[in-house]
Parts: sequence; structure tokens; C-alpha cells
Amino acid sequence: MRKFSGILSIIIVAILVSATFTQCKKKNEQPTSSLLKGSKDTCSSELKVAYINTDSLLNGYDLAKKLNDDLIHQEEGMRANVNERGKNLEKEMAEFQRKYKNNAFLTQERAEQEYQRIMNKQQELQEYVQRLDQESLQNRQKMALRVNDSIQNFINTELTGNFDVILNNAGTFYVTKRLDITSEVIKSLNARYNVKK
Repeated sequence: MRKFSGILSIIIVAILVSATFTQCKKKNEQPTSSLLKGSKDTCSSELKVAYINTDSLLNGYDLAKKLNDDLIHQEEGMRANVNERGKNLEKEMAEFQRKYKNNAFLTQERAEQEYQRIMNKQQELQEYVQRLDQESLQNRQKMALRVNDSIQNFINTELTGNFDVILNNAGTFYVTKRLDITSEVIKSLNARYNVKK
């Protein structure tokens, strides 16, 4: 019974959305700047709908690009540091093996101490890599939150009064081009971001 009522709900929502879209007048594509203002050309019914492609938005938004570039640069520095430490550890291990083969250690106890020192450095390197991975993940989350907050703030202040529904590509199969305001949102976000710099 639950399954049937769930399917019925989906069908009713689909019919309502379909009816709303069929009531929209088919007009020639308008300049996207008028779309940001939620003009009546978007839809002649009471429901004003717009669409934003989030992938394109993130690829075109200067703040998102800058934060991503900064993060990539930071991660490259981290990787270089880890690689350098790894090479030094490999050299120490190779030197230990050479000395051990040539009986360069005065006692077995001294050889074991040196081996343990190298194993401790290897453990420290592994822990360091884990800390860097965790830091990188946190930085990515902070970046995503900052970009999301910026976009959400823009939508809340600039678009919500103009539209009843703003869709994104997360759950949309098809949206007509005349509802797509992505490029205008990118231009407006970049203008807003570049003024704040």
C-alpha cells in the first residue's frame, strides 16, 4: 500500500509540474540578463522557474577557481615534502643495508638500534602523510563550504525574490535553454567577487 501511495504521489507531482510547464508561453530565447530579473518571459503562469548548471557554475566562478588553484598548489607542496622525506628515508635504509652487509656495525645491538631508528622514522612519515591527508580533506571541505555559502548567499539575496523555483542539474533530466540562467549567474557572481577583492 505504501508503495502504491508513493508512486501515486510521484505521478501527481509529475502531472502538476507538467501542467505548469505546458502553461508557459513559448517565446523566443530572451537575453539571459532579463532571466535574472525573473521576467514574465520566463513563464506566463504564476510559477517562475529557473535552472542553474552547477558544474558549469563551479567551472566559471572565479572564487571557486581561485580556491581550487590554491588548494592544488598547497597539495603539490605537501606531496613534494612527502616525496623528499621518503627519498631521504630510502637513502638511510639503503645506507643501513650496505653497512649491515659489510659488518660496519660494531655490535648486533648497535645494528638493531639503527634499524629501530629507521623504522621509527618510517612510522613518523606514515603518520605525517595521514595528517596531511586529513588536513587536505578539511581544506577541501572548507573550500566547498565557502563556495557554497557564496553561491547560496547570492541566490538568497539576488534571485529568490525573482523566481519561485530554481533547479540545478542534480535531479534534472532536461531543462529548456530559456530557463537556464547559469551564464548570467556566473557573470554576476564574478562581478560581485571581483569587487570584493
